[in-house]
Amino acid sequence: MNQKLSVFDPGDKPTDIGDERSRRTHALVHLGQAIENEARVVAEAAAATEKAASTAMWLGASLADLAAVTGKTRQAARKRWPALGVVHRRRLWLANHVDDIRWAVRVLLDNEADITVPDTSIFAEMTDLDASVGRNFDESAVHEEAGPADRWFALDRLVDVVLRRIVDDAVTSGGQAEFAVFGARGVVGYYDHAVDKPETDSGLT
Repeated sequence: MNQKLSVFDPGDKPTDIGDERSRRTHALVHLGQAIENEARVVAEAAAATEKAASTAMWLGASLADLAAVTGKTRQAARKRWPALGVVHRRRLWLANHVDDIRWAVRVLLDNEADITVPDTSIFAEMTDLDASVGRNFDESAVHEEAGPADRWFALDRLVDVVLRRIVDDAVTSGGQAEFAVFGARGVVGYYDHAVDKPETDSGLT
């Protein structure tokens, strides 16, 4: 009997018949493994459920919508998935500022030659993301991306990662380039202000 099995061996029992002590030890080890598997499955299921709730929120669902599906209250949904408030604020802000974001991107790209950043590949990523946003925010776009909320993830990354990295690290060598970075910095600052502002009940219903 290995050391791991012996940890679960409670010893002889008065009613043991034959090899029941060994069988019992193995059964207890199996129980421990089953408990570990149960915890893992529960955790994975909870993560998958939270991801589904987050995706629904990225696609414009409200807490009322989630409550209708879960059979619980909006407050219960908010308590179970506290991160959804941030998702709601990000999605709402992005939805109202698609044109502003793309304007900031275009001005940056127009002045790329006069903007120096440590990682020049950021401009290539910005070009690709902007092209994706242009395709997938068209009213005729249907199932263009791999995931249902990918258009929102791309737009969010365009602001929260790409524009942020440029405005944090950029060195400009011309007035128009400075204006471009200033405009992008304003977009990022406005995004941060909106995302950090606590939501109200009415904002998520």
